[in-house]
Amino acid sequence: MPHENNKPDDTIHILHLSYDNEDRSALTILANEVRFQIIADPKSLQKSSDKTLYYEYLDKVYGLRDAEQREYEAAQQKPQNERQKKSEDRDSAVDVTADEDEDEEDEDQDSLSAAVDLKKWLLTGMTDVIAEYAPPDRTPEPSSLYDWYHGPTYFYDMAIKGGKLVPELLEENDEMLVRIEKLSPRLKMPQYIQKIDVPWIDANDLTVESEVDFPEPAHPGKVSAKNGDIFFFKPVVSEEPGPTKREISILQKIEKLNLDIKVPRLVGFVAFENSRTEAMGFLLTHIEDPTPLTKLLKSSVAEEKRAAWSKKSKEYVDTLHKHDIIWGDAKADNFMVDKNDELWIIDFGGSYTEGWVDPELSDTLEGDEQGLEKVQQALEHPDDDDTSHRISSDRSATPNPSATVHETASGLFVTEAPGRKRSHEEVVVKGSEESPSKRRR
Repeated sequence: MPHENNKPDDTIHILHLSYDNEDRSALTILANEVRFQIIADPKSLQKSSDKTLYYEYLDKVYGLRDAEQREYEAAQQKPQNERQKKSEDRDSAVDVTADEDEDEEDEDQDSLSAAVDLKKWLLTGMTDVIAEYAPPDRTPEPSSLYDWYHGPTYFYDMAIKGGKLVPELLEENDEMLVRIEKLSPRLKMPQYIQKIDVPWIDANDLTVESEVDFPEPAHPGKVSAKNGDIFFFKPVVSEEPGPTKREISILQKIEKLNLDIKVPRLVGFVAFENSRTEAMGFLLTHIEDPTPLTKLLKSSVAEEKRAAWSKKSKEYVDTLHKHDIIWGDAKADNFMVDKNDELWIIDFGGSYTEGWVDPELSDTLEGDEQGLEKVQQALEHPDDDDTSHRISSDRSATPNPSATVHETASGLFVTEAPGRKRSHEEVVVKGSEESPSKRRR
């Protein structure tokens, strides 16, 4: 269960970043419960007589494109185990970390840091808009899970005026709405999953209590039902059905075997509209005040606590392996500590995270053992350089001039497959100005 954001004073969630072959980009954010999409078109930016910002923008886009291409090509050359070759739709939380040598030129930066640079650049021009229309002291109305994904979005096109980035409000059109709708999770479940004896709940009948705050993209975390029951919502990823199916199957196996480990239990599915075959995600038992173990790898945390977690982590992994269950993506972020200091193990979507598990050991017993050993080492020696490097690599944040930025999801959230080149939706928008206050929720 990820760390959750209980509506902090000033928060920006990154929902989506895309760019197309003509170097147009779009960044979708949720700022203090208000959704914005920020669009940059080099043809518009080039109109300014001062080309400084225009060239800055191109540097950011080219930097991201080049970094992704390098990593894609490198991934094709990496050794892959037989299981990886058989499946192209598996989950991964692959973290290609930044070069340690700060003197390296920008052309060698990784895609994560290149994406951060582009996001930061796009957000810079939105500071005043966010302050005016999404202030931290606004009182948002309670949002259903459906509304969270389908609430109003304010579209802005970036222009350059007087040497500064200036956002211009666009009137929404069908194309924009379709693009936002695509961000809603949706996956047709196979019959063996449909037959699982848990309820399907309408997204309109669940209220969002908090969002998950690591890593991106943002999504609701803690949700409540009309009867007061509390759950954790885990969205599906339409493009990556494998991890969802894997996790649901393993959770069912763990429950059937009644294993003596603390793991969130599958308690329901969230229906896409009125469907009983397509799901937006699934519901898990909620962990009270969950904290990723990564945040507790500190010498200031009592040694006896760290020793107890180390012992328990090994017991959990050994228990899984005894019953022929491979955890996958073994790392500290996939252990959670609740309000009573009890350790939970999460995320059974499979994959690996570089720095914790070697790529060739993805989804193997050896990979689990390797990740576990590093977790135990980090608990025993939390101040080691290796531990600090892994934590900083796993938890990169997007800088923002106007707010604390939380890039959300968690180990519970599934992400793109290792070595897979991202698809970039085309961004084409036109419109006219209208005050967001006229359309605010």
